[in-house]
Amino acid sequence: MDACTTRRTVGTAVVAGALVLIGAVAASGVLGESTRVTPKPSPTATPAPTSTPISTATPVPTPGPTATPSPVPSGGIGDLDIRNLTDHDVKLHVTDATGKVVSLRSGTPGDGMSVRWFDVKVENVDATTVRVIWVGLPRDEVVQLGISAADGGYRLRFVQAAPPANSDAVGFDRIVEIAFDEPVRAADVRATIQESLDTQD
Repeated sequence: MDACTTRRTVGTAVVAGALVLIGAVAASGVLGESTRVTPKPSPTATPAPTSTPISTATPVPTPGPTATPSPVPSGGIGDLDIRNLTDHDVKLHVTDATGKVVSLRSGTPGDGMSVRWFDVKVENVDATTVRVIWVGLPRDEVVQLGISAADGGYRLRFVQAAPPANSDAVGFDRIVEIAFDEPVRAADVRATIQESLDTQD
């Protein structure tokens, strides 16, 4: 083989090799593009829900206003609910002109009438307290009671509606217990009943 033929053969081989190399590089570029994996964005982590702690302690109630006892009315005047067998609303409106009465309370009546109409029974409960029993009609009523000093003792004057004296109308006991700030005898207490304040005895 001559030198010219040899150069041509080598040149052809070099060109062929270069073409193969270029083709391989191009192919790798294409393949690289086709096989390239685009990374997906990482998902944003959702924060876990937070919970507000709930107190298990029992709430302390706010105290309400404290009831204040009613002051004693001026002038020695007060009202007392009187118990009665027929469960009517009977009040005793009391005026004390002596300033000696320290307390009043209703007694518990029995059946029927312990005294006649317009009669009053006074008895000692203890050295400073008397029990006073009278009768009234079975109805709602406000009875007036005036307490005053008289002849070294006390005068009780009741004012209430009543049937005529010696009537056979049905009545029921009413009882009040009166405590004084000094010893008192039932015999020194004079009690009367009248139907109006204008009546004098």
